[in-house]
Amino acid sequence: MLNIYGTNDSGLPTGWTTKITSLLKVGEYGVYDQSNYSQAGSDNEWVIALEDGKERIGAQSKYLSGTIMHQLFKGCNNLDGVTVGDGLVLGCCSLVRPGTIIGDQVYIGAGSIIDINCNIGDGVTIGDNVTVHEGVSIPANTNIPSGSVVHSE
Repeated sequence: MLNIYGTNDSGLPTGWTTKITSLLKVGEYGVYDQSNYSQAGSDNEWVIALEDGKERIGAQSKYLSGTIMHQLFKGCNNLDGVTVGDGLVLGCCSLVRPGTIIGDQVYIGAGSIIDINCNIGDGVTIGDNVTVHEGVSIPANTNIPSGSVVHSE
């Protein structure tokens, strides 16, 4: 069972929570926020379902400090040769090539390709169907829209 952190002010799942839970089977998770996260299973791993990378990093340090972050992986490869921080969410059919370093609380959307030797900072959000060329560094808390192509200058 996974704990998913991400609801809106009225306690309802956000659109971003729906994105994350669509990668899971019903019954595999419970959804919580700052008002009730203490009620979640204490032995369960966490996925933070917030769109903004700064908010994901903040929730991890403020509310979920000391908990175990789950790597939600639905990609094409096995991440051999990739260094991965806490809380990675990798969408369906995405590919991350060796030599890449991925920070904490990074979301990589479905169908994205991260080429070799990239450096992706903490709290980065990469939309669906994004291509990141070889050797690109993406600074912390960057939001890359779906369909983008990112290359070094």
